[in-house]
Amino acid sequence: MDSVSLLGSAFWLGVGAVFTFLVPIVLLVVLLVRRMVSSKALALGFAAFGISQLVLRIPLLSVLSLWQPYVDWATAHMWLQLLLVGGLSAGLFEETARLGGACLLNRKGFTYKDVISFGLGHGLCEVILLVGLSQISSMATTLAIAFAPEMMQQALGAQFDLVISQLAAVSPLTILLSLVERLGAVSLHVFNTVLVFRAVRQRQPLFYLAALAVHTAGNFLVVAVNLTVGAVPAEGLMLLIGAACLAGTLAGRKAFAQ
Repeated sequence: MDSVSLLGSAFWLGVGAVFTFLVPIVLLVVLLVRRMVSSKALALGFAAFGISQLVLRIPLLSVLSLWQPYVDWATAHMWLQLLLVGGLSAGLFEETARLGGACLLNRKGFTYKDVISFGLGHGLCEVILLVGLSQISSMATTLAIAFAPEMMQQALGAQFDLVISQLAAVSPLTILLSLVERLGAVSLHVFNTVLVFRAVRQRQPLFYLAALAVHTAGNFLVVAVNLTVGAVPAEGLMLLIGAACLAGTLAGRKAFAQ
């Protein structure tokens, strides 16, 4: 890639970073200042995602990926690996963390506002820390390669060509698709929060199991469509899932009426 193409990739990564890092932070600040969300529930939502994914699941999967028997099994059973590891494990860690948060809030009772606040905290934490920071890092790397290619080639070594190929794939479409995916994912997180909190409020474990099933199926189906059909249909599916989850979230409000 020449410097002009690299700068173009950096620009679109910057656009993505604005919408996945800056905008969510500004949104949260506005919601808190206007007291449209509960600060305690929001913080617990952030903590739930941080502990379940950043502290527990992702490090465990990183260690597991170094174990050759697992690598061999995952390679030989790709679809089962996507279902169990990519889908079910994410659901178990995150929905259980949501369950813990609901139990903490339930000591003094919780409202629909608490539920939405927790779900937004959980979902936007993922957007900011996993997607936003990643795009900022990629943008910085792109600019460094554009302005100091020799230094970066030496620093990256054998990974230099791989990084260049990844940067070459950045386009307005890829950034748009990533934003669509995040919208759907946040909607799913909020809806699953409604389900898990209903499980605690109504003492019905089936709502927790439903959240686990939604999470597992959503993760698996979107990745499966992406691998077999393409990114655009996959993100279209994610948008449909997000719309259905939004409808479910709105319909679930009556379950938390005082």
